[in-house]
Formats: sequence, C-alpha cells, structure tokens
Amino acid sequence: MLTNIKAYLSITKKQWNGLVVMVLLVTAIPVLNYVNQGLSKDSTINHNSFKKAIARLNQADLKAEKSFYINKETHVLHKKIRLTTPVEINSADSATLTTVYGIGPSFARRIIKYRELLGGFYSKEQLKEVYGLDENKYLEIKDQLKIDASAVKKININKASAYELNRLPYLDYKQANAIEQYRLQHGNYTSAAALQEIMILDKQTIDKIKPYLSFK
Repeated sequence: MLTNIKAYLSITKKQWNGLVVMVLLVTAIPVLNYVNQGLSKDSTINHNSFKKAIARLNQADLKAEKSFYINKETHVLHKKIRLTTPVEINSADSATLTTVYGIGPSFARRIIKYRELLGGFYSKEQLKEVYGLDENKYLEIKDQLKIDASAVKKININKASAYELNRLPYLDYKQANAIEQYRLQHGNYTSAAALQEIMILDKQTIDKIKPYLSFK
C-alpha cells in the first residue's frame, strides 16, 4: 500500500516545473490587480489635476484678454479725445507732444532738442530731419501738428559772428565764416539774395537758412 501511495504522489520533473509556474501565476494575479488599481487611481488623480490646471489657465487667459481689450479701447478713445486740436510744435513741451498719436517720449525729446538747435521750426517738413523720424512716421503725425513760424528765433546776419551763424545745422563753419567775411568786405546784407554771391553757398542752403535770418 505504501508503494502505491508513493507511486500516486510521485511526479515527473516536467510536471513539477508546470506546478511551480501555476503557483507563481496564482500568486501574481492578486498582486497585478492591486498594482492596476493603484495605477488607475493615480491616473484618475493626474487626469483630474491636469483638467483643473487647464481650466485655471483658460480663466487667466480670458481675464488677460478682457483686460487687454478694455485698456486698448480706453487708450484709443483717450488719444482721440486729446487730438481734437492740432499741437503747435514750436511751443509744445514734451508732455504735450506725446499726446500726438505716433510720438512717444523718445521722439518728443528729439523733436524738442532739434527745435532748440534750429531756433524753431518754420515748416513741418523739417521734422524729417529729426533723427529716426522717417517718411512713414512723418505722414503719421503731420496732420496732428501745426506750425507758428513767428516763433522762430532769427539771427541778425549783419551783426552775427561766424560762430553764431554756425549754430544753424544747415551751415558748416566754413560757410558761416564766408558769410561773415563777405559782409566785412562788402558791407551789410539787405536781403538773402546777396548770399548768392558767396560761391560755397548753393540755393538749397540759402533757402534753408533764410527763415532764420534778419537783415536789420
């Protein structure tokens, strides 16, 4: 009988290997189910967190967009209200110039600096001589400006030295000195036409300096 029991319980090596694999599978199934539940839970948590983060970003973008359009509309309206009357360029300070659409603080400073160098503007076209102010910028601002040419500071050509005449950006020192020397040799100027006698002065230069000269 003992022999029969041993024969009944004995298994081959192949059967033993199969039994080991089966035991491992039976043990692994609960573990896999546990891990899968954990991953599913984490995935749900991460997904929900992601959705909440997206919602917060969208809400922030919406607020920013509304703020942008409100500020933009207010800014444009404010500009239109301030420009009902053209700005007089020879008397305007920096703050007044910045009310002109297209003129910021930098351009305002440059315009004033050049205005002081000239002694005032007699033509809007002179704005194109301001550093960085090109044709497109000029076309953008010109209709919002006006010129009071009577505000231009004039130089008495019959009393000014070459140094004083050289203050004008249209004259170099050689030309300014020629004007003074011609006066000393030929007497006082009576009009700008007499400047045509000076060889190193062309018509374009004379036309530019004429509004800044007096012939007393």
